[in-house]
Order: sequence, then structure tokens, then C-alpha cells
Amino acid sequence: MGSSKDDVDRLFACFKCGISPPQSAFRVRPRQQGKKLRVTPAAEGDGGGSSSTSASTRKAGGNASEHREPSSAAIKFRNRKQMSPVVFYGSPQGVPVKKPISLLRLLREIHIDLKKQTDLVSRDVVWATFPRQDEAIRFSKEHAHTKVFIYQDHLSGQRRFLVSTYDEFWRRYNNMDPQIRHHYEVIQEGSPCHIYFDLEFNAKLNQKRDADEMVDTLVAVTFSALQDKYSIEGQEEWIIELDSSNEEKFSRHLIIRIPKTAFKDNSHVGAFISEICSRIAAQRAANPNLDKLYITKDSSGAEPADQLFVDTAVYSRNRCFRLAFSSKSGKKSFLVATGRFKCKNMNDKELFLESLICRLDDDCDKLLICKLDLECKKALHFDTEASVTRIQVKNCRVAIDTYRSDFPQAYTYGRSPFPALDGFIESIASFGSVSGKIRCWYWFSQDGLMIYSMSRSRYCEHIGREHKSNHVMYIVDFQRAAYYQKCYDPDCRGTVLHCVPYP
Repeated sequence: MGSSKDDVDRLFACFKCGISPPQSAFRVRPRQQGKKLRVTPAAEGDGGGSSSTSASTRKAGGNASEHREPSSAAIKFRNRKQMSPVVFYGSPQGVPVKKPISLLRLLREIHIDLKKQTDLVSRDVVWATFPRQDEAIRFSKEHAHTKVFIYQDHLSGQRRFLVSTYDEFWRRYNNMDPQIRHHYEVIQEGSPCHIYFDLEFNAKLNQKRDADEMVDTLVAVTFSALQDKYSIEGQEEWIIELDSSNEEKFSRHLIIRIPKTAFKDNSHVGAFISEICSRIAAQRAANPNLDKLYITKDSSGAEPADQLFVDTAVYSRNRCFRLAFSSKSGKKSFLVATGRFKCKNMNDKELFLESLICRLDDDCDKLLICKLDLECKKALHFDTEASVTRIQVKNCRVAIDTYRSDFPQAYTYGRSPFPALDGFIESIASFGSVSGKIRCWYWFSQDGLMIYSMSRSRYCEHIGREHKSNHVMYIVDFQRAAYYQKCYDPDCRGTVLHCVPYP
């Protein structure tokens, strides 16, 4: 009896701790020899013969119990797969709620649809906005040939991040009202780029300065440094010059695009610009012409012109640089071409594309390096990286096989958190006399996907008519700012309709 109690205690302890019980708990135990059979009242009324018969029966039964082979049912029970008590009884800490299989399957189908969209539709139509820079950069790395931009809201001045290709960005940017163009290029950390300058000074405090002459002098010093450090002979036809000056402030951007060549990233450009500034300071005493590059910042006029008009703070990581034809939010000065250097005979699109800091030509095969020498921290090391047939742009696809773990229990009925989107979906789901009506919705927050299941609309855009019984759903992709229709009908399964941008 003691042994049986110990087994029960050990089995209970196993269930309590959430582990599988020992093998001994599952073995078939022989019946105890001393266990007495229950005697029925009819047997008590029999005579002694009956008593002796019962005794012999008990003895025979006892011997049979001792030597009986396990039954086929017992063998089958022992051989089948054992279930963990955690699965059967549940973990003491609680088991997470099981994800709805139908929703997981639907999400997988949507990811497959979007992957097909990515394969079928040109990358030139990528257009996605994000509230945070890291989200935009991560999305850009997953989509080849895209870059990150920033724009400011015309009224609030709030910044948002935008990912698109150069061609698609220009298409929308060119059709935009010029008054609301407040856009910047993000010079991403580690991205190859061209030489660029941000030149500025207070126009009222430096009224005698000749801006064009100052820029020409700076260009001459820059070309001299390129020749000394990289044996590159500079040409004025490489220069893009943009200006947004007004009565109060001189502001000009200078971009130098060396053919088939770029700097490894903007930190190397910044180191090269530091070399140029140091060269100007060292040669200033011997070359009075370099005094033109220094400006006055103190409004009192007591301080001499002792600061270069070159802003050296624009070479930090993930720096924003204003785009051509844009103005700062709340300002009216647009960044436009000066008509000098390469800008003489360029249309607007050519000027825009050529002024982009990180846009490289297809034949770019050399990266310039300018960094601190490892042996001498105060010395710059100038070098090139050859055989860069094309900058390594990862052609990553959307990771469609990654799933999140925060799924709600089921579809939600009623209005969604996006009432304007609800109204739009119901309007496009209306055909003829049938008004579209949202039956329920489902929100995949981490995927940026909203699913609308319709209750009245059966019109299928794939077959061009209504289904007899199956309804349709609409998938809204917030990352692409687009939607597409999906059908419940088995015959339409696997059919992918093009994503349509929503307003």
C-alpha cells in the first residue's frame, strides 16, 4: 500500500511541475494476491459445497492472475505515444492562447500576394511613409533601388520619413504644388556619395562679399586638393550649384560629381572637407586671396572675419540635405539652379537627379577614402577602393515568412480605428445598386495590414462580375499606401490583383 501511495505522490508532483511522469507510472501492475473477491448475497446462502467451490475458484483465479499475459488493449496502450501532462492538464503558469489557424493562413496568403506584387510590379512605384527614421531605413534596405527622404508638413512643420525610388519620387515631386515642397534627402550612414558643400553667411553683415567669387575660390582649392591627394584633375562641368539666398541670408549648395567616382560615405567627404579647411587656414597668410572665404558672424562688427563660410556640420550620420526646388517650412526661398557650371543647359528633372548626393551613375567603379591614419591619429589617410564594379546594394526581398505573435482572437465587428478608411473602402466596394458594407475587420499592427471583410459586396474584379455566394475582402497595406481586393472563392485563390494607391 505504501508503494502505491508513493507512486501516486510522485505522479501528482510531476503534474504539478508540468513535466512528464516517470515510465514506472505507466507500467501494468499485477493484481495483488491477497485481495479478496466480493461475495454476493446469493453465494452466502449456499452450503459448504458452494463454499469449497468458491475457495477453489479464488485459488484458480489467483493463479491465473499471476501468470496472465498482458491483453492486446494494454499492449496497444503502452506502445502508443504518451501525452505530456502540460498538454493534457495545462501548465501551472498558464498556456498562451492558441493563434487562430484561419487568420494565420490568411496572413500567409496576404504575404504571398504582396511578394508577387513585388515581383510583378516595378520597383519604381515604391512609395511608403514612416514616422521614424529607423523604420524607413529598415524598409529601404528590404527594397532594392529605394532611398530615404524627409518631408515637412506645410502647416505643422512636423517631419515624416519617405521611402521611394528616384524616378517615382520625381514623378510625384514634380506634380506637387511648389508651395508645399519641403523635402530633404537623407544621406544614409555608410552610403557612397559625392562631394557636397553647404555654404552660408549673414548677408547684412557681409554686404561687401562677392558670393560668386567666394565660390570660385573654394572650387579652386577643392580641385587642388583632389589633384594632390587623388591625382584627379577637376572640371567645372562636374559642379551643380543651387541657391536659395534672400536679403538676410546667403545660402548655396555645391555638389561635385566626379565621373565614375564617389566617396565611400559622407564621413569620408567630411574628412576631405576638413583637409580643405585646414589647407585654407594654413595658406591664408601667404595667399591673401583666401581672405575672401572668411565671413563675419558677430553683429557688433568688433570681431574680424575669422570664420569660413563652409558649414562643416553637415557630414554627420544620416544627415538631411535639402532637395532642389524645395524650401524650408515657413520660408519662401526655394533652392534653384544658379545657371553656372553644369546647370546651364539642364532641364528640371536632370537638375534634380544630378543634385542628389547619394545617386551614383551605373558606371561608378571607384570609391575615394579619406580617414585618420591608424599610425598617426592627427594625419589623414587618402586612398581609393578600385574594382567596385557596382556599389553593393542588397537586393533583399520582403521577408514574407516572418510572423508576429500578437494576433487578436478573431475578427472585430463594427467600425475600425480608421473611420476615413472605412468610408473609402465602403465606397469602392459599392457596385451599381449594391452599397458596400463592412462586415468585420482585422488589424495586423506589426505588419501594417488592415483586412476588411465585406457583407454585401460580391463583385470580383478578377472575373468582372459578382460571385453567386462568395463575398470579397479588401487588404489595405499601410506601408505601400495601397489596397487590393481578395476573394473567398476557391477558383480565384492565388490570383493577385495590382495594388492601387489610396488617396
